[in-house]
Formats: sequence, structure tokens, C-alpha cells
Amino acid sequence: MLPTATKKPPSMRALTARLKEINLSFNDILRFFQAFRATNTATEVEVRLGKLDQLWESYSEVLVEIFAHDDYNPESATVDKERTEFSDRYYETKSFLMDKAKDFQKAHALEQSMRTSDASVHGSVDHVRLPQIKLQTFNGDIDERLSFRDLYTSLIHWKVDLPDVEKFHYLEGCLQGEPRNLIDSLPITKANYQVALESLLRRYNNSKHLKKRQVQSLFKLTLSKESGTELHTLVEGFERIVQTLDQIIQPADYKDLLLLNILTAQTFFS
Repeated sequence: MLPTATKKPPSMRALTARLKEINLSFNDILRFFQAFRATNTATEVEVRLGKLDQLWESYSEVLVEIFAHDDYNPESATVDKERTEFSDRYYETKSFLMDKAKDFQKAHALEQSMRTSDASVHGSVDHVRLPQIKLQTFNGDIDERLSFRDLYTSLIHWKVDLPDVEKFHYLEGCLQGEPRNLIDSLPITKANYQVALESLLRRYNNSKHLKKRQVQSLFKLTLSKESGTELHTLVEGFERIVQTLDQIIQPADYKDLLLLNILTAQTFFS
């Protein structure tokens, strides 16, 4: 039996380059924060808030690899100093963006209230009704995590006029199987809504698992026969997986993820 090949750990130079790439992406958000204008939108704020947490997670993962590296010099204060500076900028930027997100929510709630009041005064009735959006269910499938999270937070979690206890009812109604069992023991109360959310995040906000599943799905794409329909299906599947990966990894990480999947998928025989 031939020995199993092991992946060579990245060099300190490669890890430093990854830190630099993360810092460059973070600086884009920092410039948005520093040059914030009244014309900026709630969507711009929400997108950067989501990206900010991804960068923090990536930065922390790279730091762990650096501290555990054979070439790391613990007597050098450079990395520790940079981490402190990055941490300070992260918390300052996130606090600002969260405050702006709350301002947008308050402004939206006020606008809705004024519209309701105006309709009541003038006796006007809006006869145009948009189709009701059905809440997505979630059974623990990691591939459905992002779409469920985005739809639920948009329709329920960010509604400022909806009490937390009612949000808990909606959340429980969306869950099936393992996720439902995870929070079933919690009484439906205002305080337990946040407890339930945190439990679900700890279990399913697993970026490493999600990255692995998406890359595996990429390698499972096949063309069963040469036809226009099959080729169209293949391209659609490829684009969907790449779009998901773009949301959770940095461009510099693609090479490592692809090579790791190829390596772990190989079976060596004597």
C-alpha cells in the first residue's frame, strides 16, 4: 500500500499574502464607512455588513495558521499589532454600519406609518396587492442555508414592528427535522428568540462545511449526453455553485479548496 499523500502547509509568505488580500477587501468597506453619504442605501449597508463578518472569520482562520506555523516567531510583535489594529477597525466599522441599518429600519417604519395615517385621513384604499411571499422551510440542508437565511431575515427578523415572541413563532414554523429539534425544548418567549437564533447559528453557520459541500458539488457536475438541454443544465449548475462560493470565500482561497478536494477524493492502491 502506497503512503497517503499529505498536503504541504502553506508558507508564511502565502499566509501573509492572504492576510493582505483580506485587508484590501476590508479597506473597501472601511472607505465606504469613512465616506458615507446621505444618498447611500440600506442595501449597500446590509451587503457590507454580511461581507464584514466573512472577512473577520477569514482573517481569524489565517491568523491561527500563522501562529501554528513552524516559521512563526512569537517574539515578533508585528502580527499581534496588526491583529489589534484590524480588530479595532472591524468593531468600529461594524458598529457604524449596524447603527445605519437601524436608522434605515426606523425611517422605513416611519414612512409606513405616515402612509397608513394619510390613507386613513383621506379614506383612500390601495387596491393593488402584491402576491404573498411564502416563507421557505429549512431542514438542515447546508446547501439551502443561505437562501433560507436571506429570505427569513428580510421578511421576519428585520421587521421592527413585529415582537420577538411572534418572530419565534414564525421561526419555529419554518424549521423541520434536526433544526426544529434543536430549539423544540425552548419555550416560545421574547428572550428565547435570541437564544434560538444563536443555537441555529452555532450549528449551521459552518462556513468550512458549506465551502466543502459546494466544492464537492462542483466536481459532481456531469454531462450525461451531448445535447443542448444537458449542456444548459450543466452551465446553470456551475454558475449557481460559483455564485454561492463567491459569497463565502476570497478569490485567493479557490486554489486551496479545489486542490484539497482533488487530494481527498483520490484513493491510492498498491
